[in-house]
Amino acid sequence: KQAHAMMDAMERYFPPAVKYTRPHGGMFLWVTLPEGISAMSLFPKALEKKVAFVPGDPFYIGIKNSNTMRLNYTNADCTTIEEGIHRLGDLLKELQI
Repeated sequence: KQAHAMMDAMERYFPPAVKYTRPHGGMFLWVTLPEGISAMSLFPKALEKKVAFVPGDPFYIGIKNSNTMRLNYTNADCTTIEEGIHRLGDLLKELQI
């Protein structure tokens, strides 16, 4: 239920250049930003909007400032997910991503 809520919200609020997985289970969605956009540098700006995610850097060996992030959809209800994705989508648009 929450995974679908997150994907639906991402479809509504994220810019088209942002891609994401469509899981059939698990706890996370994997998001890929356009090349050259660092999820790590986006992280503090998202925190200012009270949204948190895991930047993709820890999932790679020898890669810094990756353009990927991991979003957990099992830790919040659908209303909270909608609001968080809306805030993150607004940030991405503000940064012209």
